[in-house]
Amino acid sequence: MYGNITVLSAAIAVGPEQIRHGAAVGAVLATGFLTFLAHVLAHVVSHGLGQGVDESEHPASREVVREVLATARPIATAALIPAALYLVAWLGWVPPIWVQTSSILILAVRIGFVGLFMQRFSGVALTLRALWAGVALAFVALAIGIVKVLLTH
Repeated sequence: MYGNITVLSAAIAVGPEQIRHGAAVGAVLATGFLTFLAHVLAHVVSHGLGQGVDESEHPASREVVREVLATARPIATAALIPAALYLVAWLGWVPPIWVQTSSILILAVRIGFVGLFMQRFSGVALTLRALWAGVALAFVALAIGIVKVLLTH
């Protein structure tokens, strides 16, 4: 979730000039990648990996790292669509404002569908309530992204 929100903040923060000059591509990719690394590091530290000198003290350490890397994939992929869209604008094929608007909307929709995906994958029947909760979640994420940009840029 926070990977999407941090990339959403980056998508909001970049301006038309950054999009035209290609800096927006790097900004969203760097945001996604660094958020991914921070997530992996936080989980590695929380599992206490590397505390013992003897590898046999942590037999599951490789499994934990593999699991963390697998569960962090959505964080890593959050920046791919906005970066691709910003690349298209950088090449001059689409106006920057269209691309920025599209990137923000795609990320908001992605965030909004989290609850539906969680219900679907857990075997629970999809509900209208989950859909509306997703809409509310998307608006909350947009508000967080806007507030982050206003306070930090």
